[in-house]
Amino acid sequence: MKKRMLAALCVFCFAVSSLRAQGFHYGLKADLNMFKLDGEGINPNYTLGGRIGVFATYDVSKKWGIQPELLFSQAGPKRADDFSARYIHDSNDGANKNIKLSYITLPILLRYNINKMITINAGPEYSYLVYENDNLLTYNRSAFKRGNLGAAAGATLTFDVLHVYARYVLGLSNINGIDDRYQWKTQQLQVGLGINFK
Repeated sequence: MKKRMLAALCVFCFAVSSLRAQGFHYGLKADLNMFKLDGEGINPNYTLGGRIGVFATYDVSKKWGIQPELLFSQAGPKRADDFSARYIHDSNDGANKNIKLSYITLPILLRYNINKMITINAGPEYSYLVYENDNLLTYNRSAFKRGNLGAAAGATLTFDVLHVYARYVLGLSNINGIDDRYQWKTQQLQVGLGINFK
């Protein structure tokens, strides 16, 4: 049994070493997230939130690679003054104006390395709502759908172990969980820092 475990450990270490030799890296990242929710009954202005998590990069060639990430995201859209008028049968007249939403977010990005310093990123992003403090509706019902699929695009500047990035994410899903009369869709602008562990 010990020999098998030692052999498995050796194979794992060899595989990780091979991946790293071929361009595999991982690290931590954090960013400021300007979050906007467009839709009837919601204030359309950007609000400031944040994201933190881990990422990995794997370059299959000098130019192309992939970059999966796992992030915890927070956003704070605001209820519009006319929310109750638009959702008169379901709305809570005493609802808070500020809303807090927390997501687990999984972007899967394609990487294109223009050179050693500049990388273009694009790909799908899926977010799952894990916490909300909204009391927009009566009887403690949720006003938001859990899943949100988006399309992300941006650029990264790499300085050895540190990189700086900017990204735009367009929400493709309607996250209005109240009814089908109005659509709520997200937009996000992000600027952040990442640290590569080599």
